Amino acid sequence: MFRLRAPLHLGFPDGQAVRIDDWSLKGVYTPDLAGRALDGLMLSVPFQGVGVYFPVELEPGNEPDEYLFRNLSGRQRETLALFYRNLLSGRMTSTADMIVALDTPVDLVPMGETDAERRAGEARMAPRPARVLANLAYYGALFLMVVGFLGVVAWNRISRVEVLSAHVATAASQIIAPVAGYVRELTVPAGSKVAEGEVIVRLDDQEALRLLGEAEVAQVEAAQALAAAEARLAEHLSRRDEARAAFRGGAERFDQGQTVNPGDYHDIRQRLEADLDLARREDERLAGRVISLRERAEATALTAPAPGTVMEHFVRPFDMVRAGDPLTLFEPDAPRSILAHLPASSVLKVWTGMRADVTYMADARAVALVGEVRRLTVDGRGTEQVLVASISVPGLSVEDSRRLFREGMPVSVVLRPEHVTRWVQGWWP
Repeated sequence: MFRLRAPLHLGFPDGQAVRIDDWSLKGVYTPDLAGRALDGLMLSVPFQGVGVYFPVELEPGNEPDEYLFRNLSGRQRETLALFYRNLLSGRMTSTADMIVALDTPVDLVPMGETDAERRAGEARMAPRPARVLANLAYYGALFLMVVGFLGVVAWNRISRVEVLSAHVATAASQIIAPVAGYVRELTVPAGSKVAEGEVIVRLDDQEALRLLGEAEVAQVEAAQALAAAEARLAEHLSRRDEARAAFRGGAERFDQGQTVNPGDYHDIRQRLEADLDLARREDERLAGRVISLRERAEATALTAPAPGTVMEHFVRPFDMVRAGDPLTLFEPDAPRSILAHLPASSVLKVWTGMRADVTYMADARAVALVGEVRRLTVDGRGTEQVLVASISVPGLSVEDSRRLFREGMPVSVVLRPEHVTRWVQGWWP
């Protein structure tokens, strides 16, 4: 570009100004800028006695005392170019031309590349094969991620059955008082193992004691009645000879025990014998009742229904209990199981013998066990129905199950249909 010798003024932020007499549209040429900071400069273009100011950025060029314009906007370039062209042509710039330059539309702004754009365009680009491989790797990895995610979701749908909740359950039962009375004895302390039929609690039956008292009174009266009947019969039999002598039917008929008239000897004897037999049978009945009630009143023994452990006593000796009151918590010798609740819609997805992965927390760590579905039942009615799967852990002893599983403890259960394994076993048994 042609360099012009025409006055321009360059102002600094501290208020000082430098007159530029040598410049072009490329930059300015002056030794007065050597060693000075080039930040915050304002360029003044003279126009009919006034100056048109706008900020500029300068950077040192390759020639001596050369400072190049940098990042000029379209209007700044157009204003400076108008002054430059008029000086070269020798004509004066009109006000209209200056206004047009200051209001230059965007489409008139030179669209040349800036230095930064030129350097970015000159940056070396990777070879095409490398770019192709990079894109293939990127989109391939993205594809694998999407397919993997969908695959995991699909696999979880077919490899596991949804479980709503699960907890540890025991076969413990309560021993209930069959009658009202006092606790006579707790024969087995809590925590002890017992055999089937072993006595755990003894009760005193107050109702039986009342009935026993009544039966004993009745037995005494029956015994007295029996003694009276025996005495009456004995007294009547003692008058046999006198009655035989006075009998009008003949001695032979008397000896045969025949009765001639009502109220004679043998008629009275038969009635006394019948009264004695009745009194004897009543006495025997009341004696048996007394024996039965005495056994019941002395002790009502409650025994263990099966081999197991007495977990807890709810009463103490000499406590008064009513019929139906719980006395003892008893747990049979059977491993504790896990109850898993499933949606009723899963009824065709589970079966007995199905694998169940059981996980619970112990000492801040997860413990995993492999269980098996033993029994399936339904709980609830209508829309509130849930499927209940009873799960046990094969090989787990009674002591280990009680040590690992507390009653009511929540656990995580995952039911595994194992479709692939069953399909393979179907082909290769």
